[in-house]
Amino acid sequence: MEQEFQKRLCDLADNTTRTNRQNSTTFLTPAEIAEAKRFCHARRDVRYIFSGGFDGAERMRLFFLPDYISEEDFPLEDNIAAIYAKCPFGNPSHRDWLGSLMGLGIKRETVGDILALGDEGYILCTPQIADFICDNLTKIGRLGVKCREVPLSDIRVPEPVFDVVSGTVASLRADTVLSLAFGISRTKVSDLIRDGKFSLDHTEELSPSREICEGALLSLRGYGRAKLAGIGGMSKKGRQFIELHVFSS
Repeated sequence: MEQEFQKRLCDLADNTTRTNRQNSTTFLTPAEIAEAKRFCHARRDVRYIFSGGFDGAERMRLFFLPDYISEEDFPLEDNIAAIYAKCPFGNPSHRDWLGSLMGLGIKRETVGDILALGDEGYILCTPQIADFICDNLTKIGRLGVKCREVPLSDIRVPEPVFDVVSGTVASLRADTVLSLAFGISRTKVSDLIRDGKFSLDHTEELSPSREICEGALLSLRGYGRAKLAGIGGMSKKGRQFIELHVFSS
């Protein structure tokens, strides 16, 4: 699967280099974005940008740019659409929004982030399906909903909800940091990591001894997501003070 993804990126980049025309992916998952960034870093012959329609988007499209379009002049509104949706009689969850969209037969990769804000929501998508969503997304479960396309500048991004966990660790190894973040034993964490259930900055990491840097995003399947928000000084016993943000699911 990874080789197929690399080939797809290579074909898009080569096409832009050969024809001097824009090429792009659909919306990529965080893991695909991490892989795509490594690919782009290695390809010195291409110009590109990543965007999900707003700063901090989790799902983004990759655009390979022809030489006549600068990053500053890239027509983002022509390549990513934003839909505002109002659900006046309920507060659907992200899962509810996504389930209703998938129920319309829409492919997941054509939809970017879904921002659930109580009885309102924003749906990022490819422009080709924006009208279809506005015309056909009339219910979220049993709740009526009204949709309309809006400029990207109208998007309101919800503040992340997280608990602050602070303490000391013997080192910044993945197993010790995750043990503090999720309140489970280091031995159990090590087993989970070796079983492929840990992602570091959206990339699978299998080594419990991997050192974690400040700002790193951590995901432990079955337990949740966290960010190493701060690294402080050392305690009198030689342990490292750290602060973690553990996100609500």
